[in-house]
Amino acid sequence: MINEPKNRNTALRLGRALGAQRFFHDVNYENRLIDTDTEIYQFYDDNEYYSSHSDTSSAILSAGTMTTASSNISDLSSVTMLRDADAIAAAVVAGTTTNVNFVRDDDDDIPRVEDDDDEHEHAVTTATGIPLPNGIFTDLTHCYVPTCIGRKPCYSFACPKREKLRRRQRPDSIDQRLARSTTHAYLRQQEQQLWSNVVPQHISMAVTQSERKRQETIFELVYTEDDFVKDLEYVNQMWIQPLRKKNIIPVERKEEFIEKVFCNIMAIHEVNLRFLSALRVRQKENPMVAQIGDVVLDFVVELEPFLLYGARQHEAKYIVDTERVMNSKFATFAEQTERHPSSYRLELDGYLSKPTARLGRYTLLLDNVLKYTPEDEDHPDRINIPKATNIIKQFLTRVNEENGKAKNRFDLDRISQKLLFRHDKMDLHLSDKNRKFIKQVKLRKTASPDASEYHLLLFDHYLVITKVKFINRHERYVVKRKPIPLELLEVTLQGNSTKRASSILPQAATYHNPGMITRPSVDLNRSNTVTTLNDPLAPTRVGYPITFHHLGRRGTGPITLFASALPILKPWIEQIQIQQALKNQRTPIFELVPAIQRRRFLHDTKVNHLVTFNNGKQYVIGTDVGVFVGHTGPSSKPHKVLSIGKVSQVQVLEEAQLLLVLADRTLWEYSLNVLNNKPDQQPPGRRVQGHVPHFHVGTSLNRKLVCVPRVSTLNSTITLFEPSRPQELLLKNKKFLGKLVRMPASDIHLKKFKDCYVPSEAWAVELSASLMLITCPRGIVMVDLQSSKPQQMLNPSDKSLSFVTDRENDPSRISIRSSSVKHISVFRTPRGDHLVCYDEYAFYIDSKGNRTYKKFRIEFEGTPEAYAFSYPYVIAFDPNFIEVHNVINGELEQIIRGRDIQCISNGHKTEKPYIFGVMSDSDDATFQYIFQLQPVFEDPLFDNTSSLL
Repeated sequence: MINEPKNRNTALRLGRALGAQRFFHDVNYENRLIDTDTEIYQFYDDNEYYSSHSDTSSAILSAGTMTTASSNISDLSSVTMLRDADAIAAAVVAGTTTNVNFVRDDDDDIPRVEDDDDEHEHAVTTATGIPLPNGIFTDLTHCYVPTCIGRKPCYSFACPKREKLRRRQRPDSIDQRLARSTTHAYLRQQEQQLWSNVVPQHISMAVTQSERKRQETIFELVYTEDDFVKDLEYVNQMWIQPLRKKNIIPVERKEEFIEKVFCNIMAIHEVNLRFLSALRVRQKENPMVAQIGDVVLDFVVELEPFLLYGARQHEAKYIVDTERVMNSKFATFAEQTERHPSSYRLELDGYLSKPTARLGRYTLLLDNVLKYTPEDEDHPDRINIPKATNIIKQFLTRVNEENGKAKNRFDLDRISQKLLFRHDKMDLHLSDKNRKFIKQVKLRKTASPDASEYHLLLFDHYLVITKVKFINRHERYVVKRKPIPLELLEVTLQGNSTKRASSILPQAATYHNPGMITRPSVDLNRSNTVTTLNDPLAPTRVGYPITFHHLGRRGTGPITLFASALPILKPWIEQIQIQQALKNQRTPIFELVPAIQRRRFLHDTKVNHLVTFNNGKQYVIGTDVGVFVGHTGPSSKPHKVLSIGKVSQVQVLEEAQLLLVLADRTLWEYSLNVLNNKPDQQPPGRRVQGHVPHFHVGTSLNRKLVCVPRVSTLNSTITLFEPSRPQELLLKNKKFLGKLVRMPASDIHLKKFKDCYVPSEAWAVELSASLMLITCPRGIVMVDLQSSKPQQMLNPSDKSLSFVTDRENDPSRISIRSSSVKHISVFRTPRGDHLVCYDEYAFYIDSKGNRTYKKFRIEFEGTPEAYAFSYPYVIAFDPNFIEVHNVINGELEQIIRGRDIQCISNGHKTEKPYIFGVMSDSDDATFQYIFQLQPVFEDPLFDNTSSLL
């Protein structure tokens, strides 16, 4: 209902007035608003539909048309018009106006529109407010005569009371005409006759009822084809030829305009003219057409021109609408032509849509002909019409596909031209072949109806939050927030209650099996990317809040916007979920497999470390409540062997039959026999060293060494231990219990090898063939274990590493207790170079610390706390997600979402290259989920470095 008036005729006239101002249209552009439930109308859904300038805009004055007047908006050369039902209804009811204040920029002489939303933005401008119908609808107003009171009309001829009285006195006048179509379809229909009125009466009376309907349908096919051909000739005579001959479009773009708007419409005319001629010939053969399928079958194989035309429709409509605004000559010409009697009151848009609409009409007519064709298997139409119909349907499918592709590409190109990055310009790859523009929505900055609007652009890979502004009278999409990858997008719909929101929003799948992870985005902690919360920002009568959160280090924090109605958000959220689901359907690179039986560790029992031994068949887990042991596998049930608190790290030295445990910053060694015991049989451990933040076990100088640092803020001393008799203990090929050689605890201990000193705090230690790599505030320092000489891993003279070295040399970053702990890892690749994962980046260096492949650099989305490597992929662990990057081209290939994610073993230089992690269980957050990150890709068989060079 429009404005909910009590009188349907008033509503009908008001609706036609809105239609005259191009707020909506009949889907076929053939009818004005009709009081019937059989017609379908749609609002103009273009993202940009421009209002005309005041000196060129006018409405066709008829019953119920608004009296137009100049307004503030009409002073602009172009204004973005909102074309949705909510805005129009609100505009009619509210009757508010839009105020636009012009200011002059200090830097130039171009008047700009002042934007009171952003006080610091002077380079770009915008028009704020909701676009409204322009004019006065007198049927809903009081008389302008101040003395007009009572029920009788006054002296004014235009008194609303006089018009109402006139209608009551002549009830069959205008109101009856409003109930039917008085436009194109109706006028066309008046010119046509029925088959039964054209043929001799004795023929029409001699046929059966079924045959009469068949002949009427064939007759309708012929005369509608004749109308269609005449419509195409009208376009040529009344539009194409005058535009080509007259000085309406500037000469330099005249032919381009005609080619883009009308495309190959005359080629379609030639095809349909031949078809019409063949139909006329068949009609002349006999008043009763025996068969029509053979003629149609010959025609449908020539429908190829419809494909190109259908693909150009969206662009043609946009060009016409834009030309109406920017070219007053064309606007006047178009209005005069559309008012000409030969147009049958149909706008140009209606004629431009006729070719594609005609294809759909063929199938309806032919199906009707077939319906009344005698059920004789030998009847030619029983064979030919289904063939023709199938071909037409195939062409319709192709036309729709090409139209969709062309519209998508056109929208992408237009958005690409209008996007404006104020800071940190970003390539969204909108020109990629398979890129898709999904949807656009307008949301308000605050709940106030007068708040400024944000335009949200949803692509198949990013969500972009923009604000429409005008720069030099050209519309631009100013990017307000950094584009959000859909893999890192979290949407929160804030409502009064979960039940209320879920009754409207679609239900999303709940991930019950975290091992079944699909590429590239999975939320393992939340049952839905869209959540509903009880919040102080609960929806009010004027706005429904929705929050968008960009996860990761590179995000800009959450932003809350408001919609005027909850149904506006429904299709938007559905599309976000659909696009994320499509990404999830790709083949995964890694999947999560349960490492042990689920729900064995409560969330309060923090799991800190896991190592495997016995050829990867068994594991040891260090937790806040002790040490656990078990066999690897999804059904494994770990059992406690040591009751010791705050275990942050464990390590098994099988050759030395030794178990190392770091608990509460104290390093202990135990005989491996302890893994067979129960907690009540716990033997005493041997204290190795106190004040130990971490330790590392590795091989260097052909020795198995244990690196134990003692750190302070100014310096660190790293003691290297070596098992006293690493080669004297041989493992027997029996079960695990038989493999453990029982020896006195005092006979198994670590022997001090040497001390190394570095003048900084050591955050991590790693061993290579002859070097010890120490992570400290200045990056990684390499210490030669033979000479004890330290040096920086990165060559400080390499200018291509300045993005790292300059930052490390910043005094503010290396002052006491001023910098956070760095997480740095170095992985050797099959090519022989080294991949350095350095907090925010990953890049390649050679053995001398010089950067290689200088165009290659990975920038991690999150704030990784650990890294793992499985060629050709590097895995970064952020507390909220795991990101997987290809080390050949640097692309982000997969994101696995979760909560409280932690890498408890990266598989680097371990017995088996198994990668383990822990996160909150997605099904029950009171438990932790210990998983193995298992690759499901095939190892590359060739070395591909072309993209790195």
